[in-house]
Amino acid sequence: MRVENMGHIELDEQNAGNGPGYAEALFESSVRRALVHKLSLSEVFLTDFVQTGPEHFAAGAQWPRWHVFYGSGDGLPDSALMAETLRQSVILLAHSSGVPMDHKFLMPRLGVSMEEVRLDPLTPTQLSMDLELRDVKFSGSSPAALSVEARFAVDGENIGSGSAGARIVTPAGYERFRRSAVIGEPPRVGTPLDPSVVGHSTPRNVMLGEEVRPSVWPLRVDTSHPIFFDHPLDHVPGMLLIEAARQAVRAATGRPAADFSRFEAEFVKIAELADPIELAVTLPGPRDREAAPETAGKARRNPLEVRVLSGEDVLMILQAAVWN
Repeated sequence: MRVENMGHIELDEQNAGNGPGYAEALFESSVRRALVHKLSLSEVFLTDFVQTGPEHFAAGAQWPRWHVFYGSGDGLPDSALMAETLRQSVILLAHSSGVPMDHKFLMPRLGVSMEEVRLDPLTPTQLSMDLELRDVKFSGSSPAALSVEARFAVDGENIGSGSAGARIVTPAGYERFRRSAVIGEPPRVGTPLDPSVVGHSTPRNVMLGEEVRPSVWPLRVDTSHPIFFDHPLDHVPGMLLIEAARQAVRAATGRPAADFSRFEAEFVKIAELADPIELAVTLPGPRDREAAPETAGKARRNPLEVRVLSGEDVLMILQAAVWN
């Protein structure tokens, strides 16, 4: 049973727990799409959301067996899909904490870390999340900034964790903030990389043009892309930049199926649609690689770095490790 309390959804003491009925209830239907800032129902991954204690929440999500964009060929959790699920969780938690629906979100950071757990390809993945709300700052009665720490589990087994921060701006504040921005169409980039180089099957999902300098690729932005531009935006979304960084690492390493075992992205400045943007990859040297764990499994590499640049301006810094 859920009971309303100061804008949150809470479990009463009798029903707060992790029994079978409680667990199944998390996956009965999708949350309202507006609560995660999506128009397409197929891109809403969250299924339920309940408060379990002060500043603590439980959420459910379902990942499809097959998706037109997300997916891992080896059955490990897809880092971009986990990051998108975390992003949706932050927005839902904020609205459930009193943030009005018309307020704007800016995420200064987002990161996830995956465990080497293979998901069952024969069923949709039902993901249970423990969320902790931290560092809430208010403007009047509404949160103006917050951070979220997350743990992800499937059938009780930990598959990863994540952390993200959000700044929340009123419509009037966002208009003032964006007043000097140059809004325009993305610049034309030449021939895209072959989809097979970056782990995709269609050019539409390729975020990079051909290499312009050693380990540097131009960003391709398609404002009609159904995943990253599910609704109109006045800037390049952070999730597109994260995916472009992953594709740049795949191109730099010559490994089309490479994925992050962990990453942390810091968004320094807004990426404008009209600006030419490049991604520069710095790979760790041979001496920097971590030794493989004593337990069986894939080794991780020491952090590599991807910088998203517009001229001399740094827009995003992503530090990551990839599965060997």
